[in-house]
Amino acid sequence: MNRIAYGLVTFLLVSLAWIVSSSAAEKPLLMELASSTLNISTFYNGTTLEVTGSVPEDMDVALQVSGPKKEVHLKEKGKVAGFLWMNKTDVSLENTPAVYMVYTPPGAVDKFLSSELGLGYKALSKDITINPESEDKAFIFAEYVKLMEHSGVYAIHEGAVSYGESNGNMKGFSVTLDIPSKMSPGNYQIKALAIKDGAIIDETQENLSMELTGLPAYIAKMAFGQPLLFGIIAVVIAIATGLIIGTLFKGGKGSH
Repeated sequence: MNRIAYGLVTFLLVSLAWIVSSSAAEKPLLMELASSTLNISTFYNGTTLEVTGSVPEDMDVALQVSGPKKEVHLKEKGKVAGFLWMNKTDVSLENTPAVYMVYTPPGAVDKFLSSELGLGYKALSKDITINPESEDKAFIFAEYVKLMEHSGVYAIHEGAVSYGESNGNMKGFSVTLDIPSKMSPGNYQIKALAIKDGAIIDETQENLSMELTGLPAYIAKMAFGQPLLFGIIAVVIAIATGLIIGTLFKGGKGSH
């Protein structure tokens, strides 16, 4: 092999190695869901979902679960005449995710939950518009978060990310996601962020689908496809339930 050919082969091999190493450096973060679809059946009461992956050993991982954006309408309560608690005004929150959860490694919650990284409630509040504009946005948003946390669809899970042993320059991670019963059917996004020195180095995303099956799917199909029949059945069930309850209470009185 002459010098020119040898030099060309060497150049191609070096270039190929550089491309492969660059591609690996550009995409160091890997994530996999145990399942991309969860079924909501008759006796469904929430579940969990395992997420695993790998990241360079000098980086941390945080996960964010978010749902479709929607507009929320609330009633703001306040004192009227100084002592009566009543609904004072209508408040709307626009661009609000139906679900918002963040999972962090142990001891990293304060470091990760910042508007600079786009994680946490403080960062989320910047994307939400509250009307009327004159209302106290911070107070209303905080109260809304409390309401959603009580439902289980908003949460900050500190210490939920665990790491495995390093393999070369990579380490594995695992997270158990909490899927509450109040997560409605729909599509959700699960995003993993590789973080180093307060900056996001890489990110990857997977989609999670929540689907109705069995009796819940049949009822939903009837409600939208045959609303008249659905309404008649609902009325019949309500009447039958009332008659049964009335008979039970009447029977209890008749025993004296």
